[in-house]
Amino acid sequence: MNKLIVVIGLPGSGKDTQIELLSKIRKVNVIEAGDLIRKKAESDPEIKAEVEQGDLVDNDMVNSLVSEKLKSFSSESVIISDGFPRRLSQAKWLDDFAKSNDIEISRYILLNITDEESMKRLLKRGRADDKKEVIEHRIAIFHDDTKDVIDYYKDKGLLSIVDGMGSVEDIHERMKEALKW
Repeated sequence: MNKLIVVIGLPGSGKDTQIELLSKIRKVNVIEAGDLIRKKAESDPEIKAEVEQGDLVDNDMVNSLVSEKLKSFSSESVIISDGFPRRLSQAKWLDDFAKSNDIEISRYILLNITDEESMKRLLKRGRADDKKEVIEHRIAIFHDDTKDVIDYYKDKGLLSIVDGMGSVEDIHERMKEALKW
């Protein structure tokens, strides 16, 4: 049975950095939903426009990309999902998919930072879609869409909230503690 760990957080919360550090401790496979979507956007102008505006793309398309990636891993894998699910409908879809594909969702980690810290980190990062207005929109969408998902996993007893403020090393220690690694 595969084990799935979900890591979400505001844009710029350090998910990529922390997942990379975790992958040095254990062999993990990573699903980066944002990267899958950006790759799809390269050949789809409609998706590209949504990404550039900071909008979330269609659930069915994201679910399809994620399911394809999940199916590509061998059994007994540890998989970390970076930023998916972000909507309650995606979380329920993932539960159903996991049950029918021998995957255990073992932990849902919210890497928690303030809105101000998100803005600061993203403006410093300087990716093409990291413009002030777009970042503000992405932060608002995160809060609107993700609060139900957080409650959903909290009710299942799978939620760990990890303080994403401070040094990379301190955050990493908190991540390991949440995972009991």
